[in-house]
Amino acid sequence: MIAPSAIPASTARLCRVLACTALLAVLGGGAPAAALDVTLQAPLTTLVVAPGPLAGGEVAICATVEVPVGAPADLGVGAYLSDRHGRWFQECSLGTLAPGVHAVEYVITNSSALVDEPERASWSPVVAALSAHAGLFFWSASSSRTMLHIENLRVVPLHAPASGTAASVTAPVTAPPVGTLRELHLDSYDAASLVSRATTGERWTLSLLPDPLPANPYDPEHFALDAVFLSADGKEQRIPGFFDQPMQLTDRGDRENACAAGPGLFVVRYRPREPGRYQVRLEARWHGAHGAVLGFALPDLEVAGPHWDGYAQVDAGDPRFFSVDGKFYWPVGLNFNSTYDLRSRERLGTSLTPDRGSLAYIPRLQRFAAGGGNAVEIWMSSWNLALEWRRDWPGFAGMGRYNDGNAQRLDAILDAAWAVGVRVNLVINNHGQASPNSDREWKDNPLNSANGGPLDDPLQIFTSQKAFDDQEALRRYIIARYADHPAVFGWKLWSEINLTAAGVMGRRRGADAGGGQVSDEERHLALVHWHEQAADRWHELDSYGHGVTTHWSGDYRQPEFDIVGLPGLDYVCIDAYLGRGRGGAGEGLADLLYNTLLDPVDGLGGFNKPLLVTEYGGSPQGATPEALAAELELADWAALMAGHAGGPMLWWFEWVDQGERWNSFAAISNFIKDEDLRGNEAHAVAFHATSAAGTLWARAWAKPGHLLGYLADVGWVENGLGKQAHDHAEVLIGTEVPSGACQVQWWDASHGTLLSSQRINHPGGRLALTPPSFVHHIAFKLIRLADGASL
Repeated sequence: MIAPSAIPASTARLCRVLACTALLAVLGGGAPAAALDVTLQAPLTTLVVAPGPLAGGEVAICATVEVPVGAPADLGVGAYLSDRHGRWFQECSLGTLAPGVHAVEYVITNSSALVDEPERASWSPVVAALSAHAGLFFWSASSSRTMLHIENLRVVPLHAPASGTAASVTAPVTAPPVGTLRELHLDSYDAASLVSRATTGERWTLSLLPDPLPANPYDPEHFALDAVFLSADGKEQRIPGFFDQPMQLTDRGDRENACAAGPGLFVVRYRPREPGRYQVRLEARWHGAHGAVLGFALPDLEVAGPHWDGYAQVDAGDPRFFSVDGKFYWPVGLNFNSTYDLRSRERLGTSLTPDRGSLAYIPRLQRFAAGGGNAVEIWMSSWNLALEWRRDWPGFAGMGRYNDGNAQRLDAILDAAWAVGVRVNLVINNHGQASPNSDREWKDNPLNSANGGPLDDPLQIFTSQKAFDDQEALRRYIIARYADHPAVFGWKLWSEINLTAAGVMGRRRGADAGGGQVSDEERHLALVHWHEQAADRWHELDSYGHGVTTHWSGDYRQPEFDIVGLPGLDYVCIDAYLGRGRGGAGEGLADLLYNTLLDPVDGLGGFNKPLLVTEYGGSPQGATPEALAAELELADWAALMAGHAGGPMLWWFEWVDQGERWNSFAAISNFIKDEDLRGNEAHAVAFHATSAAGTLWARAWAKPGHLLGYLADVGWVENGLGKQAHDHAEVLIGTEVPSGACQVQWWDASHGTLLSSQRINHPGGRLALTPPSFVHHIAFKLIRLADGASL
């Protein structure tokens, strides 16, 4: 190092100037740069970049610098490292460069006291591993164009000796067999009573810093932390920890910026459901510790409050539906897959929403909830909220390292959703990531060998142990960070799995679908095995019991029965895009949704699992505005009558939002507010209905003594056109209905308001209902007023 001397305050400030002239010599492979003649750009900082790429980790930055006579007397020098995302760490010499030849060397270790500009984050092994550029910078407070001569500028990993003018560098520091844990923080710790305190239904956290901190803290093979909570009745809950690099999200206007906001720590998030006193134990494992686990007891956790269980789960009594703490829950939703949708602009003429991250999601969630919705689907895609993607994309760090900005955005989105009573069906993988053909993103996947990954073919995502290891690390991180959040509705492993390299379109597997020598049957078996092991691991790690699912494109004829029937898949997700029926005739959305469960050949009702349609809206290319508006209004009603576990989620969210088309969500939400579809005898019913104004689609969901019904104009259902008034319609409930008092309620199906209610003293036999005049559709409830025979 250069001998220390005083640095003027003005020069110290110049040392932090990042607006500089870069003179770049890239030779690659870590070789020293050729001799460089560098012209100072003082009073701006002059930057000289060393050859790359960098391997990351602890390094020495070395060079020989020749300063001519006449150079500024306050000429200073420093070394820097930066990553692809703009974080800049520097070390300045405490002296000046006099005329002559100087051997400069900066040894950057894990313990170096470097500070990021401008975010003020601290240097750590995590940051070191992400280094992309390094070099020297020179500064002076005076204006100068002096020529400096630089030789052998290089960045030397500490595991190899340096050569040339700089001294050799020591061997790397290796992790001890067992490390230590420090900087432990427990929420609401009471030092007087030596307990921590928490409340049921609210998040409680602990944080700490492992020593040594692993270079890749996202990889549980490098370091893994678990907290084990033992209740007084002996029930044990294991919660994985995760590395949390706090990020500050700020509004730049056109986008949401994410900047580091302090040092990273390992965090455990826990949300207790039962009051009482819990024993807490920490377990930590480092790589190279030969399986040794560092474990110790923490102060007890005292939990106050009533019993709480706010997680949506498959209902124990009727597994066709969901419940929350035993209460019936029917999600009414919209697909919020991304912040924007290019196809919506192309097909429907909507405006493209600026990609402003959580700042785009939060007000949209608020509008949706105010409109009556309570569930959405969100994708963790490369353009939206993915945590892992190729290193050269903004915010990402390559395979095995996660996008801290997106992780913080998802935190903010889940918090905002829960604040307005909305749950999120979270999509972990979208099909393009594993597809070379359909919405192909395989070319950009960090697992792809073309991007430095371990896989040569996207099919290996479903067959390779290296891919499984990567998936396990990401799975553990997602569960550790988000599983305690009640806004998480469930984990959707894939969107449109049949469009991936392992997918097979439809259950009728035949000849090779392409992509090499792998047959459809082999692809299918690989996909079955993948879902079986993946679903099992999600359940093992997620002690909060969220449901696990996967998803098929097209319609209900596409899911493969032996995947749908896997015990680890708790509910089924499909598309309901319009195509052609089995006989070649057109099939409207109402029939498509009804047949999804009740088709005697292909229907999915026999699996006795909740079914959600999470994409629909004309064809995948959209529909006319009239047809799309009709589908939005009728979809929830048709699904309710068929026994779906929730309302279908329209794909075209920008079209809904920008057109303020929220009334359908309020309509169905009002209608089912106090209803419960569950019951062993609950079933779908098709009715015969007549009207002089046109054919009617008539269906109902029936329980003993209680019937929810719906009538719709078939012409409007099929194309959204027509405004015929049905003044004298009739729906036949049955010809042998037992006698007794009933109440019939007629509801405006477009707005969810009660139109009329009347008592019927049915004498027995034929029962037909006559609705008030309606256009397009109308709903009704028929309720027996006294105990007795079923309707």
